[in-house]
Amino acid sequence: MKKYILLLLLLPNIILGQDELNLIDAIKIGIWENYEIKISKQQKKISAINNNWANAGALPSINISAKREEVLSDQSKNPASFIQEKLRSTNYNSNANVSWTLFNGFAIRASKAKLKKLEEISSNNAILAIENTIQGIILQYYNCVLQKEKLDLLQKVVTLAKERLKYEQTKYDIGVSSKIDLLQIKNAMLTDSANIILQKLNYFNAIKNLNLTLGTELEKKWIFIDSIDTEIKVFSYDDLKTSTLANNTNVKNQYYNIQLSKEDIKLAKSPFYPIISINSGASFNQSTYDIGNLSNTISNTGENINYFANFSINFRLFDGGKLYNTLRKIKKEKVIHELQYEKIQREVIYQLLLTNDKYNSLISTYQLKQEAFNIAKTNFILANEKQNRGTINSFMFRDIEIAYLSSGISAQEAAYNLMEGKIALLKITGGIIQEFNR
Repeated sequence: MKKYILLLLLLPNIILGQDELNLIDAIKIGIWENYEIKISKQQKKISAINNNWANAGALPSINISAKREEVLSDQSKNPASFIQEKLRSTNYNSNANVSWTLFNGFAIRASKAKLKKLEEISSNNAILAIENTIQGIILQYYNCVLQKEKLDLLQKVVTLAKERLKYEQTKYDIGVSSKIDLLQIKNAMLTDSANIILQKLNYFNAIKNLNLTLGTELEKKWIFIDSIDTEIKVFSYDDLKTSTLANNTNVKNQYYNIQLSKEDIKLAKSPFYPIISINSGASFNQSTYDIGNLSNTISNTGENINYFANFSINFRLFDGGKLYNTLRKIKKEKVIHELQYEKIQREVIYQLLLTNDKYNSLISTYQLKQEAFNIAKTNFILANEKQNRGTINSFMFRDIEIAYLSSGISAQEAAYNLMEGKIALLKITGGIIQEFNR
């Protein structure tokens, strides 16, 4: 939970209405505003409140009560009554009682340990919510950057197409160009313009998805100032495996479940021990009687005080075997948790293998696609010059232009996939919070 506190202390001194947004500030806003984190924070507080000795049963209970009773009995017209008067009585009763279980088969200590484990699980769940939020923000932030880069690429191509269209129109007007070439350029420009409209929709939807995760206004617009992180890191698989087994949040949660089972076994064993408790208290009673004309002849007030103290030892000798069956059942549940722990470890390591292999493949894919894009970009520039000089026709140029667009989009997606693979490794090894806690 220390990591969670550190991130909250890093609440950015930024205004949510600003236009520019970098990744670190986006993460800070999400940590503060995301609803899942807010919910997990409140659940953590509830677990902390529950973790006390009173809920474990270690502290005594003290009860105080007081009561006043007014009774009126009209016997003045009752010939059968020995005292033919209006009889009034006022009673005051007060009680104080202290009950304390001194020993109940170590159940108090086991209950307290269980409450502590539940608080640790709640803290771990809060960390898991932070990890998921950070991962979601990173992917959505860079997805916005990706969609913007795609949009810029299309707009660049359309801008060049407009210039070519003007040039080709001039050539057509003076009779040195065919109408086919003119229409081909116009058709390509219109197709790419339609793609720009769709790409703008993708970009704005990506921003809305980011705002939803951040917990900000859905219509908020941002200027994204960070580029996609394409830094290539080479990880040692052995180090990744060690970190995963030690820090993966899901593995930790299952480990805590095993610890809870151990405390449940202790609680199940507690009825086999005697229960020692004390109970003490006092009671006070005062009664006042009003018996009409006789009140002056006899005393009409009575008081009494009672004290008591009990010391008890209870020991269950036989209950038909229910306790033994319960204990055997809980022990079997502990075995199940241990098997699930081994299962989760194997599944996490398997996922780590896949993620690590995928990341290493993405490194090669990214490098190849970047090289391919550089070639396509050079080819597009050369083709644009040749098309302006009329050495290649519009159909050949369009093929080169489409190759340039496809290669550019593919290179951008490869950069995004590389980043996504790296973030997945950080998430599975439990290091994503440390990586962005700067």
